Amino acid sequence: MDVNQLVQIYERFETDIQYQEQRTQLMNPVSYIMGLKSKRIRPLLVLVGYSCYGTDVTRVLDAAFGIEIFHNFTLMHDDIMDEASLRRGMPATHIRYGINEAIISGDAMSIMAYDYIMKNCNDEHLREVLNIFNKTSLDICVGQQMDMEFEKCASVESEQYIEMIRLKTAVFLGMALQIGARIGGASSDEAQSMFEYGQSLGIAFQIQDDLLDLIGDQDKVGKVKGGDLIRNKKTFLVCKAHELADQTQRSELDHFMSDVDMNPIDKVEGITSIFEKIDLFKIVQSEIDSYFDNANSILKSLNLNATRNELLHTITQMIRDRKS
Repeated sequence: MDVNQLVQIYERFETDIQYQEQRTQLMNPVSYIMGLKSKRIRPLLVLVGYSCYGTDVTRVLDAAFGIEIFHNFTLMHDDIMDEASLRRGMPATHIRYGINEAIISGDAMSIMAYDYIMKNCNDEHLREVLNIFNKTSLDICVGQQMDMEFEKCASVESEQYIEMIRLKTAVFLGMALQIGARIGGASSDEAQSMFEYGQSLGIAFQIQDDLLDLIGDQDKVGKVKGGDLIRNKKTFLVCKAHELADQTQRSELDHFMSDVDMNPIDKVEGITSIFEKIDLFKIVQSEIDSYFDNANSILKSLNLNATRNELLHTITQMIRDRKS
């Protein structure tokens, strides 16, 4: 079974899900954010992880959906904390329904995630799967807390930033593969290797996301160009530029990042100009490539057969080639 077939199976499954409480106000924000167009990478990784060791992929569809619900719960709350107005090119949930409604519906989603992850999960694997999910969920919260703390710092080292995105984003991709693999019958060690593979993909994915915020197709990205810079977020590009810039460039960068009244277009153009002077985009792309290369090295150590190996290679390349 190839990636396209897995995508189709998952999409049919998600389309068929009916919320019994869909008419209630609590479920309206849930249905809204779950209906926004996205690549569904995390549930796909659950299916991929399972397919590397199991045969009947329908056994893991509920868990995959639970992972996607939890992901969207984190996005719903992140948008509130970031004061983001757009999500996937549409009004963020709290803009559409209100902050309080988005908070309580997000809370409901976090509970629903457990319900779906537990469905069809054998007792043999259930405790370990829930332990993996709980640990990763707490890591994600720690990563989000670090991200908020960084907003108060004058500067952040690129290594600190990598640790933050490892916790906030990368462990989630690793968890999706790990849970899928474990339910599929992988040993704990094999599932852990899948986690490490996914974690490397996740770090590459997030640095790539920072880069696409500036150079991606904005219609496809679904966000305002340079939106992270406008909100003075210390992305990997900002952290790396601070380390590579000379004193004059660093002072200019600090000025742009600290000015809250500057015209957004001027702000993005000014910071981008500094990035171009130090050839930052090429340096960042090299960093992204190194994490993809590490993921491929881990993949080689898994000793999967050719078909399953190709499945993971396809996932790596799909993420590597994305433009939004």
